[in-house]
Amino acid sequence: MQVPQTIVDQHVHSYYSPDSEEMLEHIVANAVKLGKQAVVTTDHFDYDCKYFKKDVLIDMDSYEREVAALRRQYDIEIRKGIEVGYRKDYHEEINRYLDGYSFDLVLLSAHNNGILDFAEEAFHNQPMDVLLADYFTHVRDAVDRMDNYDVVAHLDYVARYTKSMVSRADYERCSSILYDLLTTIIRKEKVLELNTTGLFRQGWIHPHTYLIEMYLELGGKLFSLGSDAHRLGSIEQGFGEAIALLKSYDIHEVVQFRNRTPHLVTL
Repeated sequence: MQVPQTIVDQHVHSYYSPDSEEMLEHIVANAVKLGKQAVVTTDHFDYDCKYFKKDVLIDMDSYEREVAALRRQYDIEIRKGIEVGYRKDYHEEINRYLDGYSFDLVLLSAHNNGILDFAEEAFHNQPMDVLLADYFTHVRDAVDRMDNYDVVAHLDYVARYTKSMVSRADYERCSSILYDLLTTIIRKEKVLELNTTGLFRQGWIHPHTYLIEMYLELGGKLFSLGSDAHRLGSIEQGFGEAIALLKSYDIHEVVQFRNRTPHLVTL
């Protein structure tokens, strides 16, 4: 399936993230080549990142200088985004940082519990029900405590790293936490991301269809598309499958952000 030119991949990392080497200019030039009207990057921002064992902060002075230069060079709207890895013990610092800059799009994620990263093997040495409850409790706290965000990214991120495949029954055992989490997203009118990296990790688009169906049954209807690309070749990877999945649920629009304002775009 050809991805419409109006669709923007709203989860892309550049070399302003420590786990990507992709130049920002390459991402912009690729979007121009594809005939896109806009492009956005959403680089990592995590205080006390347990995976990299340090604060992961974007060099905003360099980033903003480069964006300004690329806007002069390329005939495309270059939007500025960020992926916030939430920790409640850094709540005030996160909000001060976000208030200090102008973004078009803020993604909200939970990457660690203050002790272990959710990708670390040590975290996955726990029983499945324990680790899922821990992870989803942190995501629930993030979407509840934070207001300064637009999209909830890779809702079941932890499923990428479990030692055995997470089953529908595993999700069902977390249903009370998930109910609270999803109703909060809906009440706050935040957007749920379909993250296509899952197709190439655990075999399904984030989040699992159990979570998508619960979200829809509770009245949710706002979706964003993101590849979670860390290299050029992964941008929009799996978008054909994601669009087909949304249409199978009779969803024919996605939400895209400019100046933190949501706009509906037809699939």
